[in-house]
Amino acid sequence: MKYFYQNWNLDHELPMIIMRSTNLSFYAHYHAEIEFIYIESGSLMVGVNEDRKLLTAGEMVICSSNDIHYFESTGTDSQVIVLIFKPEMVSKNLSWPSDFRFAAPFIEWDRPELYPIRNLLYSIIREKEEARPGYPMFIKAYLLELCGMLYRHLPTLSIHLDSTTKHENKRLRMQQILTFIEENYHTDLSAQIISKHFEMDPSYFCRTFKKSIGVNFKTYLNSIRVLSAERKLSTSSSSITDIALECGFGSIRTFNRVYKEMKGCIPSDSRASHSFAPREQLPK
Repeated sequence: MKYFYQNWNLDHELPMIIMRSTNLSFYAHYHAEIEFIYIESGSLMVGVNEDRKLLTAGEMVICSSNDIHYFESTGTDSQVIVLIFKPEMVSKNLSWPSDFRFAAPFIEWDRPELYPIRNLLYSIIREKEEARPGYPMFIKAYLLELCGMLYRHLPTLSIHLDSTTKHENKRLRMQQILTFIEENYHTDLSAQIISKHFEMDPSYFCRTFKKSIGVNFKTYLNSIRVLSAERKLSTSSSSITDIALECGFGSIRTFNRVYKEMKGCIPSDSRASHSFAPREQLPK
């Protein structure tokens, strides 16, 4: 159940996807693929590593390989274009960029030299949908032009060994923490247990986690437990009580409360929407 390291199953010949999304919300995760977001309308809260910003129409964000990032819908209708592609489409390396860093992942709307990016995204969407002869070559050409614009016009930082090592170590530590949560969310996990495992001061761990992930540890842990429970409710005939315990909740009462806070309904309502679920397993 790789919630944190997202493993995209992309086409071998054209390893990319592009899609429109409304009111995008997604928990903190990371992957080797590059992810580019363009805000068409509305607003979206975006976190990348330890940076966080509310983006509005016309603004963009570039998530480089293995950046930890997350998205939070602001409650108002928003429309975004999401472009995800493997680094080898623009570089011989397994990550991009590899020999420099962007000074910041966020791109403000008032950048005339970057205005053509919107039309490049529309062109990629059109080529993908129409799939006319030669469309993979056109998509790759548009993608290279987009990345070239970012490299030419965005502020970048030269990679120095010391600063890069410090930056990568912080990111690697947080990736390790996310993986640890993934592997142990079903147990009686706490900030104290994680802090001890990674030899960190508990208060420092809590501050660092919230700064990197955008929410506090307890909220994040509950969201992972609810995501797991939601999947089990739709794919398993196990009782709701058993699912609650399997996902790390200490009681059905706590499970019902947290599930409703995050999903807007109680677990039995979700279970009832799946016809395969035995009626006798639904709590009265």
